Amino acid sequence: MNFRLQAERREKPSAERFLLKTGGTMTDVIRLRLGTSNAYLIGGKNRRILVDAGNARKEKKFLRIMNQHDAAPSEIGLIIITHVHYDHVGSLKAIRALCHCPVAVHADEKGILDSGSGVLPKGVTKTGKWLIGLGRRLLRFYPELFDFAAVDAEIALKEELDLTEFGIPGRIIFTPGHTTGSVSVVLRDGKAFIGDLAINYLPFGGGPIFPPFADNAAELLQSWENLLAQNIISIFPGHGKPFSAKQLRRVWLRKMRQVVNTGT
Repeated sequence: MNFRLQAERREKPSAERFLLKTGGTMTDVIRLRLGTSNAYLIGGKNRRILVDAGNARKEKKFLRIMNQHDAAPSEIGLIIITHVHYDHVGSLKAIRALCHCPVAVHADEKGILDSGSGVLPKGVTKTGKWLIGLGRRLLRFYPELFDFAAVDAEIALKEELDLTEFGIPGRIIFTPGHTTGSVSVVLRDGKAFIGDLAINYLPFGGGPIFPPFADNAAELLQSWENLLAQNIISIFPGHGKPFSAKQLRRVWLRKMRQVVNTGT
């Protein structure tokens, strides 16, 4: 495989473009920072998909980034939601209205998306447990704090989905752990867009790391193993910068040794 990864940084820090060449094919990826999380625009001229939709009230920023990269919302044929948390679906309703395209989400989380009611995951690290405790206390005073505009998704995923019909050489796979219905997008050229399956926002190259929140930590580690078996080269997380599959494998091996030695 002839692999070449290029990062074209724009003047504004709200977006970053990546080009990955496999043989004679070039896949264009734009990372959009829509609040506290990343969304990803994948494809080429006239045929694109969008992975996740950021925090609420980010549709104007979304349009501004699209214009900067000479892309139009009408080029997006599908919006894929990696999991239904408020920071990944906050602007989904507004962005879908601009794109006029279907939304795909795991069947297990379609009901949450339909309702617009935010849910809090479990904390699995000391920081995660503290933050979830804080979030629950805040909910007593602001019960709609983690809610979002409800969206009726057209595609409820019950099995993997081939993305060829949307002009994208790849598929949606199931990667549960962070949430029951977490999914990832895997392209044939070795890119994986994983939502919060792993995060990479520590300074000084301290990531990728196990996310602070997960409904099922053991299932998440299994999803890491399954993802690494997909011949992945580069990984694009929902929080932080892209990183290599080799980095994730090192962290996975360290976590597995910890499980063997301590049972946790």
